[in-house]
Parts: sequence; structure tokens; C-alpha cells
Amino acid sequence: MNWQGKAFGGSIGSMFGPWGALAGAAAGHFFVDKKAPNPEKQGLRLLAVTAGALYELAGIDGRYTVKEDKVIRAILGEINQTIGSKLAPHELAYLVDDAARIDRSLARLAATVRENPPLARTAVTWLWRVAVSDGDGNSAETDCITAFARHAGLAEDDLRRASVLYTRSFSATSDKDRRDACAVLGVPYHADPAELKAAYRQLSQKYHPDKHAGLDPDIRALTSEKFAQVKAAYDTLSDPAELDWFAKQADTGRLTPAAAESAVCCFACGLKSRLPATHLASARCPACQTLLVFDRGLAEQLV
Repeated sequence: MNWQGKAFGGSIGSMFGPWGALAGAAAGHFFVDKKAPNPEKQGLRLLAVTAGALYELAGIDGRYTVKEDKVIRAILGEINQTIGSKLAPHELAYLVDDAARIDRSLARLAATVRENPPLARTAVTWLWRVAVSDGDGNSAETDCITAFARHAGLAEDDLRRASVLYTRSFSATSDKDRRDACAVLGVPYHADPAELKAAYRQLSQKYHPDKHAGLDPDIRALTSEKFAQVKAAYDTLSDPAELDWFAKQADTGRLTPAAAESAVCCFACGLKSRLPATHLASARCPACQTLLVFDRGLAEQLV
């Protein structure tokens, strides 16, 4: 049976082959045994090391929350169902309850998926789902996931693509990006939102294409390019709450400007829900933890 990855609707490939009968909850003690690898034991091992890795990530900030536990159990259930292993509910519960006994589980999971990049990218989404389940991921969780991706052999671009539905903090500007954007707008590194907005308005009015419609085409092209650079710099530096967000309409599936308490559907799993009254940029799908609103450019790519 081929492993069919659900994240981004992509196929992960036929890593494991056909499945036999399961050994039961007691098999958890030999899931991490590397001896005599076969398809069934490989699948059992994947479930076990994933449970341990998710548990390890959840506790990296010193606490293990009810929301994290719920998401971990949901992810393991999805994996179990997808690979056809069909562990009984109490056996899946056993994996979570016993996950702390698997040492270096994040490293083990990275080694398990290293030779299968699509599976490695999906593993990153499992980690992000846990990290954001009780709020946006913190720096410790972000660093942990980044290190996992590196050990799993993923390039930075692969990590970014695998994470884009789950976090905005990962795509936050680097120090160099911020300095470059500040240089474009002509503002200091620690400019506040009012300074950014004032600089943006001044420069956008100066370079707006409509102001140069009667000039030489080459000059118009240069001013249009400068206008685009100014807009990109402002978007880079702006608070997410001030950007224009788009969601997917629940009834038509078309893009629409995000509005408080409007009915939308998840870009990833299609679950219908309602946006909150405030903090639209932080709204998440209750089923798969993906963000529900994106800037227009990204939203158009996701539809």
C-alpha cells in the first residue's frame, strides 16, 4: 500500500510497501528496534518515533498542554489510518502515554524520514501543527523544527514551503531583509508603525505609476519598479494586522477579503468554520491547525 501524504495533497511515495497484521500495544517497546526491518515494523516504528517526536516538541517549552495532546492524538490517528495499520484507539493512546520513554525521538524521526524528502516535509507539518496548537509557535519550537529539518536533510526553501500554511513567524524577516527594506523606505532599523506608514505614503505617492503616465516609457518602467520595491519593503516591515488578508469562501470556495465572523473554509482540509471577531491574521482551522487567511498573493497560489 502506498503512503498517501495528506499535507498539501501530495503523495509521499511508496516507502513501506504492503502491511500485515499489527502486533498490538506491546509492540511499542520494539518499534524503535532497528533489527530485522520489514514493512510492518517500519510502519510501527514510524508511528512510535512520531509520537515521541511530537511529545518531545510539545514539552520543549517546559509544559505539555491539553491542546497539544489533542493534536498529537489526531495526527497519530491520521497516520495510522492512512498507512492502513489500524491500531485500536487504546493502542494509539498507549503510544502517546509511553512516548516519553523513547529517547532522542526527534533525532530518530529525522533519521527515519531523511531518505524521503516528501515524507520529511510532511513530518515538518506534523511538528508545526503541534507547535501552533496552543498559539503561535514560540522561538524554542521554531528553533527545534528548524534543527529537525536540517537533520532530516531539508533545504531552507523546503522548510519554508512545508511550513507556510502553519506559521507566519517562520517567514518573519531576517535581519538582512529588515535592513534592506528599511533602506528602501529610508527609515531607521527600529522604526515604529507610524514612521513606516508615513515613509510608505510619501514614497508611494512619489513613484506611483499614475504620476508618470506622460513620461518616457523607460522612465515609467523605472518608477514602476521603484514603486514595487517600496510596496514590497512596506509589506516586509508591516505588522500582519495591518495587511490585507484574504480567505476562501465557505459556499463558493472563491477568494474574498477576510471579514470578521464570516464563513470560510480551510485552504488545506476544506473544513468550514467562521473567522473570529478580532485577530483575523491568527485564525486557524480547528481540524488541521492551518492559518485561515493569507495575503492575496499567497492565497491565490493556494486556491
